[in-house]
Amino acid sequence: MIKVADEKELLTAVESIPLFPLPGMVFIPYTVLPLHVFEPRYRDLVDDAMAGDRYLAVPRLQPGWENNYEASPAVFQVAGFGKILRYEPLADGRANIVLLGLGRMRIRNEMLPDSLYRVAEGCLLADELPERGISAIVGRVARLRMMLAQIVGGRPQLAERVAPMMHKEMDPIPFVNSLAHLVLPDVDARQRYLEIDKVEDRLELVETLLAGAVTAAVAQA
Repeated sequence: MIKVADEKELLTAVESIPLFPLPGMVFIPYTVLPLHVFEPRYRDLVDDAMAGDRYLAVPRLQPGWENNYEASPAVFQVAGFGKILRYEPLADGRANIVLLGLGRMRIRNEMLPDSLYRVAEGCLLADELPERGISAIVGRVARLRMMLAQIVGGRPQLAERVAPMMHKEMDPIPFVNSLAHLVLPDVDARQRYLEIDKVEDRLELVETLLAGAVTAAVAQA
């Protein structure tokens, strides 16, 4: 399972976390997000994050952000957050980073800035498991792996992309989130997925989409 922090650290991280808002982007936990950092405010953000705990949140900008981009356009309150996994500074001050998604948070309010970038106070959103815990979904996740293997069998060009997801060592929730990242059709669907607390509801959504993809693959065979 992808894990570089315990719950206590995550709870602390979202109490005061810098924001890197993006249009058309939803950061799903247990996925990785490469970013090219070039705006002065986000260069400062990354510099400060690298000097601190490396955490930052990536909320999606709400529609209409273009009219207020240089200030503080509205963002969706539920956002993914994570930690800088890789940092490549460039000679001109820009940088390339890779974020590892570690959780979901709700933005409670934004703090008065003492920096060029935005900072929010948030709370950690927990994944709601069934009463029987993770064991209740293990069988359904195994079926999803089989369905994914069926699709890849007909589309070998996908094999490299999904290879990490086919390892049984990958725990159920990271697997379902990674699969959602692959199959959700658009940014609105991704935002809705991110806002779902119940793991079973997320699983059902992904299962429905994957079943459609299997049917399409069989029809094309």
